[in-house]
Amino acid sequence: MNTSISIIIPCYNEAENLAKKLPRLTAISENKQIEILVINCSKSTDGLEKICKSFPMVTYLKSEKSGRAVQMNFGAENAKNDVLLFLHADVTLPDNYADLIFETLKENDAGFFNYEFDKKGFWMRFNASFVKEKGTFTGGGDQCHFFKKDTFDKLDGYNEEYVIMEDFELINRVKKQNIPYSIIKTPVTVSARKYEENSWLKVSLINGYVFLLFKLGASPQRLKKGYSRLLRK
Repeated sequence: MNTSISIIIPCYNEAENLAKKLPRLTAISENKQIEILVINCSKSTDGLEKICKSFPMVTYLKSEKSGRAVQMNFGAENAKNDVLLFLHADVTLPDNYADLIFETLKENDAGFFNYEFDKKGFWMRFNASFVKEKGTFTGGGDQCHFFKKDTFDKLDGYNEEYVIMEDFELINRVKKQNIPYSIIKTPVTVSARKYEENSWLKVSLINGYVFLLFKLGASPQRLKKGYSRLLRK
């Protein structure tokens, strides 16, 4: 499959984090048909633009509106390549991510990765175990959604009414429309920083509560209010 990838990274005050992650990401993406679009939030106050200018492969854009769904759609609108990979700023891709995506899209129109946390321990492994196979809890944004661009366009992108759960809302539409997708078994590595700042139990309970509200049909506004009130980011 002759294809190319646009990596879209939505950010909110992630300059310090990306200063560490972009050198490796650009290194493993060299000599491939890959572009990296860093989409900063309108409310960010960091120096991310200056950091991005150090990497020729990276295009820095600032969204006029805030919200991860808005930023990811904005990135997709500006992407030049025929595969879109949505990467959270605190998630690390495996070295061979491009080959894995190309192979997956030979028989699928979309997909995402298995994941593991950068913090070891039983409870971290327990949480990650829920996303290893297709099921109720698979499809979160930490798993790095990727789509053929024409498929993403047909889906009308992420629903911008959702400040959180925009990932599961989109994957629900993928499933309902019977769009072929697959989970790559090689894991990405997800930062455990939320768990370190709030405790494993608190984050897990809040995630479970908000996910239940989402499944019960709660409005995007109620989901945002509940999550923001309970979790210190």
